[in-house]
Amino acid sequence: MSKGRMGAVAGVLVMACAGHGAAWAQQSSVQLYGLLDSGLLLEKQLDDSRKFGMASGIAGQSRFGIRGSEDLGNGYSVTFQMEGGLLTTTGTSTQGRLFGRQATLGIKGGFGELKFGRQTVFGYSWTPFIASPFGVAWSGNGIGSTFGYKSGDYGADGRLSNAVTYQTPVVGGLEAGIGYSFSTADEQSFGSSNNNRVLTAGLRYSNGPLKAALTYERLNPIKDSNNRKAQNLQFGLSYDFGVVRLFSGYNEQRNINLNPAPGYVKTGGDKDRAFTVGASIPTGKRGTAMLSYQRAMLSNNGGFAAGYRYQLSKRTNVYAMGNVYSVRNHFIDEKQRKHQLGVGLQHSF
Repeated sequence: MSKGRMGAVAGVLVMACAGHGAAWAQQSSVQLYGLLDSGLLLEKQLDDSRKFGMASGIAGQSRFGIRGSEDLGNGYSVTFQMEGGLLTTTGTSTQGRLFGRQATLGIKGGFGELKFGRQTVFGYSWTPFIASPFGVAWSGNGIGSTFGYKSGDYGADGRLSNAVTYQTPVVGGLEAGIGYSFSTADEQSFGSSNNNRVLTAGLRYSNGPLKAALTYERLNPIKDSNNRKAQNLQFGLSYDFGVVRLFSGYNEQRNINLNPAPGYVKTGGDKDRAFTVGASIPTGKRGTAMLSYQRAMLSNNGGFAAGYRYQLSKRTNVYAMGNVYSVRNHFIDEKQRKHQLGVGLQHSF
């Protein structure tokens, strides 16, 4: 074979290999992403102590993550996501581990998506963002101040280890999800009566300006422990009128193990009901004002919150927030007050 012909063949082989690699590259994706949030925060606690200084994650927890997928063909793909919280004030990780916010591997297709690993209850990921303009973020402004997903009965901050979840495809704006944690403990565990196990389920609907969600969690506590079989039902509804989006939510907790207010469980409380209403108002092309009120009626805990966000760019914003709460101390049967004021800068990438 002549040198010229050999060169032509070699060129074709190189192009074929390059094309083959490009085809594989198009079928896979990996993305690095994150959010950094730093600011100044003033707090007054229920015991009248005051704190002021630098704070990380005032309007949204700082985080770093890796996510991606691989196309398996025939409409199927493998997905993964690993995400860890961090403090911009010190550079240390939060949740006591590298990927404390999420660590999942899943498979997705026409049947929906099945995910395995550390992930959140649906009462964290679905309802709050529809029930309140602050969702689960904005420090004390978020609905975790009264709603039960954050109580700790269903994993710290609503995050479950050793969990498997399934989400249906979205049909006509409606989707459903169900999940189970074999153990909420911080070590790899099999499901047994020696572990706290959690069931989580939800329905979510989105169609134009209307959004709604209904979620439920149930704790199966460690055998022979003093913990009750706690339950958490949440409902959220919001509608965007253009000039304002209105939010509303309802929460019912039963067989509570952890206090929604000081001394509530110790003095005999075993259930609670909470509600929230709020609004999100665009102010020009870059600003958004947010207001909310929430109250847990039986534990007597609630208050007002406000926030403002101004977009400096697509990925960077400045914000201000504040809240004031009245909380009954059931040990002494007196109301106590707490509040927060904060300003900060947030950047996503």
